Amino acid sequence: MASRSESKEVQDWLRNPRKAIHLAKGGSRKHAIVIPTIINEISPHLRHLAFEALLNHCSEDENSLELAEALLECIGSLKSHFGDRDSFWSLRDSKHEERGVAQSSSKAASPRTLERIIIQHSNIIPSMLHLCSKKSSWFNKEKIQAETDLDSTVMKKHILDTAYCLKVLTMNAIVEPSMYKDTTIIRVCIRFWLATVLASKPGDVNPIVHETLFCCGGIYSRINDNTMFRLLVEENGDDAHRTAALLVSELRATMKKDIGGLGGRASYLKGLAALIHLNIIMAFMPYSIKSLRGACINLNVVSVLTSAVLKSIQEGNDQCDRTNMIAYITIVRSAFSFREGVQWAVEAIQAGILTIIATCHGPISRSGHPLSDDDAKSFRKIINSLTLYLTRYSVVRAAVNALASIELEKLEKMKDLPFFTAWKIFLSTLFERAVFMSRLSHTISSSERVMHCEVCIRIIPLQSLKKCEKCERAFYCSRSCQRKDWRDSDHKTVCEKLEKENIDVAPMSTSDRFFMGHLACYDIRRHMKSLSKILQGRYSGVPANELRFCVYYEGATDEPTCISVSPLLSKDSPEFFARVAQETKDQPEDLESGPRLVEVIYYGGTPKRARSFHFVIPQEYFSAVPKLSDQYQEIAQSVKGDFRSKAKYWSDPDGDSSDVVELSDDVDEVGAILSFMQMTKGKSQDPALFPSTFKYTWKDIEKAASDCRSCWPFDGEGIL
Repeated sequence: MASRSESKEVQDWLRNPRKAIHLAKGGSRKHAIVIPTIINEISPHLRHLAFEALLNHCSEDENSLELAEALLECIGSLKSHFGDRDSFWSLRDSKHEERGVAQSSSKAASPRTLERIIIQHSNIIPSMLHLCSKKSSWFNKEKIQAETDLDSTVMKKHILDTAYCLKVLTMNAIVEPSMYKDTTIIRVCIRFWLATVLASKPGDVNPIVHETLFCCGGIYSRINDNTMFRLLVEENGDDAHRTAALLVSELRATMKKDIGGLGGRASYLKGLAALIHLNIIMAFMPYSIKSLRGACINLNVVSVLTSAVLKSIQEGNDQCDRTNMIAYITIVRSAFSFREGVQWAVEAIQAGILTIIATCHGPISRSGHPLSDDDAKSFRKIINSLTLYLTRYSVVRAAVNALASIELEKLEKMKDLPFFTAWKIFLSTLFERAVFMSRLSHTISSSERVMHCEVCIRIIPLQSLKKCEKCERAFYCSRSCQRKDWRDSDHKTVCEKLEKENIDVAPMSTSDRFFMGHLACYDIRRHMKSLSKILQGRYSGVPANELRFCVYYEGATDEPTCISVSPLLSKDSPEFFARVAQETKDQPEDLESGPRLVEVIYYGGTPKRARSFHFVIPQEYFSAVPKLSDQYQEIAQSVKGDFRSKAKYWSDPDGDSSDVVELSDDVDEVGAILSFMQMTKGKSQDPALFPSTFKYTWKDIEKAASDCRSCWPFDGEGIL
């Protein structure tokens, strides 16, 4: 290729371009082959004639690799002469979309010459590029490595020419429809991306290579299903895991690169954005390939994506980071409802999703475009999803640690955003659950944690429980009880159904079940005065052991927590209910204490009512309530904040979800600690914002709880 610049044909072009065009059109292959070298050196008004001469030679010899490579180089060299549609990073803005449509309409009325020439040769161009992708050294991993070792400058030029050529054919609004009649161009782009990436170390690829893959097979492709990724797996040896690993590892490595390298700041950020969107499409879109999605889970794609989006935001690239952020928020909020939602929520929190939400005002203000109603709704939904996951100890612990690293100044700016109310509810719930779980861990050590057997209803230590290996949802004190439940009860029938549901709803860990069960008991107990009145009014003649509570943490209504009471026994009741009633029938019928069984319905997985479990309330739970000493009750009440999570009684869970009654809560240990923290830590804060602008760590919470119990003594330890 280097020798072309010194050839007789090159000199002919530079001395007399019109004569050279005449020679090329007359059949001189040598004059046609050097066109990519000289096309930007001749007068602009002659370039389309030279380009057309080269295409005529390609039409006459479709099997010539030399001509195919020359055509690819030529289109890449002419990149500045083709009108691009608006940058795909701006498409979410309606003003940009409208401007793009107007441009396209104008071009359609009087298409430019180069575009017209490409459309006229729309059959030969994909064919020639396909030939390159099969035989050219520019599309071969080993040959790219070898040529890079010989002359890295020449190889870099080949890579840029190929990328620019493919971008021209994709990004031009007039040309693109004629190029995407089938999957040929997508295959060319995929082979180019695979060869270049496989020939390089992770993160060393020119960012335009990733941008080209996204342009050719992403949001502008006429094929808007999983075709690109299906072809990508096929071209990579039908290995879904290896394909997913390439995209995730490239994103991870590129995100960690120095932003000053790799072709400059703008190029780096566009390449990073392309990888972010490619990984989002691969892992989370409704049409994502299951094998790729499964591989992405094992590769911690949520964590990598979150870190990459945060890096993009921190670099402050105006429209680009805004688009990355909104695309990420829109997709991940849906992913949180998948089977792996809890795991992904923890990964996202640890990687910085709370920081992304808390700092989103930066990209929004820099872009100059406020959030649309749909975008604000996406933020609200993802915050609501995280709030619903605050029933899990792992999520609460991760969120507290993540929040502690966010600057107070950024938290204070949140009040101006349209989803601040949802953010405040999230932080209030997090604050309360963190205090609760901290006290529960302090009060009940690991060795003292217990749960019931499904058959004999005995309460035994968690480490002694045996779990059904098939459904992973039934717990027994012994093999004897497990066999009895299988042989004499209904578990044999239920087990198969639960095992199938595990495909969509992951079984809960024993520790999460323990914490969530106690959380439900706690929410019942702190509202017990109100609930007792409801029990006495609606079920005055029913023994307490024949009633059960239900606590909803699934977002069935607009309230974070709903509680209902219903009869335990009916002709359709599971045998487990009858065993609970039998086991508790000798207990005193004290409606102040309430029923012994609670069903906990929680968020996560597919939107079914299958996400639930039963928890037997400890016998001493209502009789050993820690009570704040009388002389401190009035103080605690006076600083009782309205940030405390609310609960409502849901009178008819099978009816209208709006049929709810607000419950009043008592000053319990957690409430007293929250009031104490607001009084001692929140003085300098705007009361309306507390605790949304209050920074705390897990150690801060534990210390505040200890200080509260020292300053405001309680009568009895009790069980949370």
